[in-house]
Amino acid sequence: MSENFGEPISAGAAPRSWDSGELTLKFDTGFDLRRIERLLQERGSGRPGPESVCTLNLIAIFFNAGQYERARETLEVAGRIHPCRLVVVVGDPLIEKESLTASASVSRSGGAITIERIVLSATGRSIRHLESAMMGLLRPDLPRVVFWGGRPHGDLMRRAVESADRIITDSGARPAGYLAEIAKLLAKRAPIGDLAWARIFPWQALAADTLDLPNLREHRGNIRKARVVCAGAVGAEGLLLLGWMQSRIKRLEVQILAEGEAEPEEDASANGGAPRAAPMSLGQVKALEFEAPPATFSLRREKAILVGNVKGDDDGYCVNRVRLPPDTPGRLLALELNLLSGHDDLYAQAAQAAAKLLASVRA
Repeated sequence: MSENFGEPISAGAAPRSWDSGELTLKFDTGFDLRRIERLLQERGSGRPGPESVCTLNLIAIFFNAGQYERARETLEVAGRIHPCRLVVVVGDPLIEKESLTASASVSRSGGAITIERIVLSATGRSIRHLESAMMGLLRPDLPRVVFWGGRPHGDLMRRAVESADRIITDSGARPAGYLAEIAKLLAKRAPIGDLAWARIFPWQALAADTLDLPNLREHRGNIRKARVVCAGAVGAEGLLLLGWMQSRIKRLEVQILAEGEAEPEEDASANGGAPRAAPMSLGQVKALEFEAPPATFSLRREKAILVGNVKGDDDGYCVNRVRLPPDTPGRLLALELNLLSGHDDLYAQAAQAAAKLLASVRA
């Protein structure tokens, strides 16, 4: 076994709340868990008697280094909100050369260690060592939450469902058809959460708030039709939003379609780096319309604003506006981590209704 230590971040790099540098080990034949634990202790011993705050094991599973790098900041920010031991597993079977590495670092807040991060990486046939090493590094007696970066099927996903208190995925980052796989797992009471579900919270809130206005409550029991329009292609968020309405309102006539295109990516430097709502990506919700005769409700996204219009009501025209939350890393994951274990019945019902809608989309 060889040992190589990482270097501190170079001058001019963005500041981090992590202790400077990562300590890294390379292994030849398998992970030595005792050495990895000692490595983590070395990172935490920079101050006398460091206190450690930990509320859960957050396990992140990826299938190449690029996936992890894209999700890295999200995991770290969510981990600061929910102090944890973060175990990242990166296994890339497409790289034939075998390799095994482990790195460790800690993050502090108010003098206490709030994130203990361990990154296990393997390529080639060495990926067979990852699962046992991951399980051996978890803190006992704390919830296990898995952030799943791959497709929602396979042996590893099945074992994660069996052993985790909660699994969080992002169906919005996959073709809409994968919702059918998630729905099958949810039907078996799998404890799954979904960042795509968290993305549509503002749409749900605006629809509910509009229907809760005193002069509009009379229409709540008379909703007959609903339609969702997605940007450029039908996506998971639109299917979940329509599935949510269909699961709440029986005998609802529904329709989903794609229209227009996604919004171009914005240059962060153009607005001085201030956090803003993310541009509307391919497949995300562009509009929600539902009819409760004689009233018609229309919710539409206009840049960072959701605008709700009501026409045909006896009391006249109504407009309701809400600003979308800024697209800050870790926000959606932190929302889903509020439920550390158990089954989200509302999401499960919406996902199963959305999976049934897939047939009409394909037709």
